[in-house]
Amino acid sequence: ADLSRATVITLFLLDELNLKLRPSLLALKPGTRILSNTFKMGDWEPDASELTPSGCSNWCSLYLWIVPARVEGTWRSSQGELVLRQQYQIVTGALGTGALALPVLDGRLNGDQIRFKAGGAEYRARVTGDVIEGIITTEGGMRVWRAAR
Repeated sequence: ADLSRATVITLFLLDELNLKLRPSLLALKPGTRILSNTFKMGDWEPDASELTPSGCSNWCSLYLWIVPARVEGTWRSSQGELVLRQQYQIVTGALGTGALALPVLDGRLNGDQIRFKAGGAEYRARVTGDVIEGIITTEGGMRVWRAAR
């Protein structure tokens, strides 16, 4: 089935079937929500989960995943080169090059929203294709920030 227009998908499939669907689900538009009753997606950790109250004996776990934007790769910004690595919604990497490169810390995607820390600054932005636009917050205040592939 063509799921490309879906914004919410609910699943009640075994883990093995979820894993087979995972590549197609990750290809959906960033921000698409995927809800699963009881069964997970392998090493793709859910963004949220909830267990039903005590006394539940079957099908008691709910999991939510939000399809992350694809940000892995090299980006250019006024702060220097930004190299991002991505494991689903978790982002790591470096800002700058060589000995002056700052590690990207606490990086996370929520659909097309990205946030991370580097060099004492907090970056929050929206990913739109090959552009990331948002703000940097430092002790000195906030300013506009942009990166492009």
